[in-house]
Amino acid sequence: MIFNLTKSNKILILYFYIIIFTFITSCSDKPKVVYVNPTKLLQGYHSAQAQHELFQAKARDWQLRIDSLGTELQALRSAPAATRAAKEQQLGQYRDAIQQRAQQENQRLTQAVLAEINAYLKQYGKEKGYTFILGATDSGNIVYAADGTDITDDVLKGLNEQYDRQHPAAAK
Repeated sequence: MIFNLTKSNKILILYFYIIIFTFITSCSDKPKVVYVNPTKLLQGYHSAQAQHELFQAKARDWQLRIDSLGTELQALRSAPAATRAAKEQQLGQYRDAIQQRAQQENQRLTQAVLAEINAYLKQYGKEKGYTFILGATDSGNIVYAADGTDITDDVLKGLNEQYDRQHPAAAK
């Protein structure tokens, strides 16, 4: 059977297909891509601030110990060269060990905070229905993003609310 379509019928069918196509594409699950600024998250996250303060307190303690050994070394000015050399070596070894320990502690604390942030981002992304949450750094790994795709402030607010609930004494 051959249909004899008039021009108006063809336009009507075309219009119908456009409506169906629009409906199908609008109903399909399009990927939702947003981004956060990791630097801003780290600077504003209460847990990161608390960990930084903890690290600074440890660093001050370590520096006091180094200063104490330095004072002992200065007191040995008139001591025999071998005694003074041994104390200098002890101070150098202690300083090196403290620097290594400080780097390890800083890395451990940073990794713990990043794990908290990443766990929250996974939960947040699932709840909001995002397909991807990217991290935008100052080095420009996201060249363009439409308005409304930066969710950093919303994520930071949620992170801090969660942290403050878990650590009521630390809440400011």
